[in-house]
Amino acid sequence: MKKLLLAAAAAMLVASYSHADAQTVSPKRELRGVWISTHLSLDWPNRLQTPEQQRAALASILDHNKATGMNAAFLQVRSQADAMYPSDLEPWSYYLTNQQGSAPAPSWDPLQYAIAETRKRGMEFHAWINPYRAVANTATESNNAQYAASHVSRAHPEWLLQVGTVKILNPGLPQVRDHVVGVIMDIVNRYDIDGLHFDDYFYPNGVINDDAAYAADPRGFPNTPAGRADWRRDNINLLIERVNASIQAAKPWVKFGVSPSGIYRSSSDPAVGSPTAAGALQHYTHLFADTRKWIEQGWVDYLAPQVYWYMGQAGSDYSLLVPWWNNNAYGRHMYVGLADYKMNTSGWTNPDQINNQIALNRSLGNVSGQIHFRHAFLLGNALGYRASLMNGHYRRPALLPVMAWKGLGAPGAPANLAASLDQDNAVQLAWTAPADSADEFEKTRRFAIYRSEQRDMDLDAPGKLLAATDMATPAFADRTAEAGKYYYYTVTALNRLSVESPRANTVSNDFEPPVVRTREASVTLANGTASIAPAEVDGGTTDNWGVESLSLSRSSFSCSDIGTQRVQLTALDKGGHEASAEASVQVLGTMPQPEVTAGAAAITLGYGPQSVSLRASDKAGASAEYAWSPAAGLSTTSGAVTSFTPTSAGSFSFTVQAASPQGCFAQASVTVPVIDARCGDGKVAVCHKTGSASNPSSQVCVAPSAVEAHLSKGAVLGACSQ
Repeated sequence: MKKLLLAAAAAMLVASYSHADAQTVSPKRELRGVWISTHLSLDWPNRLQTPEQQRAALASILDHNKATGMNAAFLQVRSQADAMYPSDLEPWSYYLTNQQGSAPAPSWDPLQYAIAETRKRGMEFHAWINPYRAVANTATESNNAQYAASHVSRAHPEWLLQVGTVKILNPGLPQVRDHVVGVIMDIVNRYDIDGLHFDDYFYPNGVINDDAAYAADPRGFPNTPAGRADWRRDNINLLIERVNASIQAAKPWVKFGVSPSGIYRSSSDPAVGSPTAAGALQHYTHLFADTRKWIEQGWVDYLAPQVYWYMGQAGSDYSLLVPWWNNNAYGRHMYVGLADYKMNTSGWTNPDQINNQIALNRSLGNVSGQIHFRHAFLLGNALGYRASLMNGHYRRPALLPVMAWKGLGAPGAPANLAASLDQDNAVQLAWTAPADSADEFEKTRRFAIYRSEQRDMDLDAPGKLLAATDMATPAFADRTAEAGKYYYYTVTALNRLSVESPRANTVSNDFEPPVVRTREASVTLANGTASIAPAEVDGGTTDNWGVESLSLSRSSFSCSDIGTQRVQLTALDKGGHEASAEASVQVLGTMPQPEVTAGAAAITLGYGPQSVSLRASDKAGASAEYAWSPAAGLSTTSGAVTSFTPTSAGSFSFTVQAASPQGCFAQASVTVPVIDARCGDGKVAVCHKTGSASNPSSQVCVAPSAVEAHLSKGAVLGACSQ
């Protein structure tokens, strides 16, 4: 029942992620690899061809993989203790030169060429080796063309372990581990590979006679069937752990991964193994490869189990196996090996079988991609499945998944991104590459180009990645832009591990500014202010893509702006272009022009009127409200008229503030001098100027009725001391 529930759940996931929807659900990051087999010249090379022909054939394979949508190539460079590259440790491959140990003529380095050509196409290169296989078929061992005198089968027959018709380097021998690690590090140190890849050949399945190796180095494992099985697994563990440590010490950016057979162990308990038939080949049990321990311990960067069964297959159902592997990724990458070679065979007649398997992979959180076995079958395109991949799941590009445990150092951001149109109306993008760095993790390997119909791009959202450059070339031509359609673009830099830089600036393929049209508008002040919206002066602004925003050089007005004001209306279009035009705004309202008069020029305390009337009016005759200050001595502080009654001498200034109905305010002032002429007993003080040096003035107190007579004789009101 548990298996049935898992199968039903997987089927539902596949249904929701059908390949018809691939364009919308295609992940931004996904490994898409192809195994290119050189053993038996299954994919390449033809040993009877010239080096020039072999190079052309390999370039054609890589072109085909690139066109399919792949981003990684896994080239077999050591299939049975031989070399597809110049080596002092192992002989040249028979499958390259038709004579093992004979160098190609004219001389060339297939591995170096393969790395360079793979990189030119923007793909990652993994050197695929078989660590143990020495003689694939003992029936051919006597063929001197296939096995040179320097081959390990002849130079060190004591290192070999025969199981059935296969001879392998005995994993139980320390000198074998030394040799295999030496071969691997020779590749790692001499070549700029992206990954080192083991296939599924460990101990062969069969009767193994390794008593001598066990006796020489038992390491505490008991000589029982279970103990010997654990010892064999430990032999391979020692190699895996050592290879990983050696690579990390030399070039920590190089990825190390293994592609085991598809079933770890069969068990109804998912903590032990996968829900597969007990009789199925299990590499933990039969090949002594404890792959789950390798990934759990972090000895490998990825596993790529070869799940070579169709969905629903009895005993080894892809729909059950892949979820189990997904749950055993331990934070590292899990890829799935796909059996392209089985398409159009029994059980594999559904043309969407591979598509549906990829859909399931994508629905699982810890499956980071897949590797196709192998190139020749992609080329064969059985049931049109390769064409379907190109038009569906692999139609959009994908970046390689990031291995955060290797480091997240990234290049600097590209700058000065600009767009233009060429004569074919392709959108040409160009930018400034970030400065190079001595740090390997900060060097730019490629650039990623993003396109969106919205300015605010989520670079991780499906469908936003438009392309990635093949090399670190700071230019790209978008030839897929639809005529009459506008897009936003940005760019990031990628290092060799596909870690991204911050994004560059955003540009678009809209090159025309908006046309701004204005119209007159008016506003009426209220409480001394008024505001206007851009739409009120917009007279029909247009743009070929669309106006994103309108803004005014000023949008608020006050009492000092009454009359005609000029403003600038600015339009910003979706492409980031601006254009402006002038508009006039009539600011409606009145500004008071107050003036104030006093009823008398001055006040004399003790003589004449003892208060003065203050009157405010508008120069233009407009009505207004008035307020007086300060309040001391005034009969009222509001209204057009007030009176001032002083109690002491001095110079008294008053301000009147006038307000219009629109809330505009203005002020006017008046000063009233006050003289104190009080002498007591109701008399008035007057001062006579005598002009005598000894007595320049004299003060007298007179009755009010006599004041005029004294004033007529030149006297002035008030004490002489004022």
